[in-house]
Formats: sequence, structure tokens, C-alpha cells
Amino acid sequence: MLTHSEAKRWASLMLKAALCDGMKTEEISRQVHLVCDHHGKECLEELIEEILIEAGRIGPRHSDGQLTHH
Repeated sequence: MLTHSEAKRWASLMLKAALCDGMKTEEISRQVHLVCDHHGKECLEELIEEILIEAGRIGPRHSDGQLTHH
């Protein structure tokens, strides 16, 4: 099973890659399937929660150019 810190890191990386790096839909789907294959579909609820928490943390800074990707 995915640990909380792993879920938080995965969610953060995926959200930033999708928003800042223009990750393609196919790659997002591939990454989701990989994490599910490795950790089980039970982890999806936690991953969704962590993605939404990260989106709330980033907030409007993404669209106004204040967010910098490391």
C-alpha cells in the first residue's frame, strides 16, 4: 500500500507536471495505471484527496504566473 508521504509526493509531482509541464493525457493515464498496478486501486481515494489538497495550496498562483516549477 502507498504510504501517506508517497501519496502526497506523487500527487504533488503529477499535479505540477500536468499544470506546469503540459503532461499529455496519455502520460497521465499511464502514470495512474502504474500506481494502481503497483499499489492497488484502493490508493486512488488518497491520491485524489492529495491532488486536491495540493491544488488548493497552489491556488490561483498557477494561472497568474507566480508558481515556479522546481
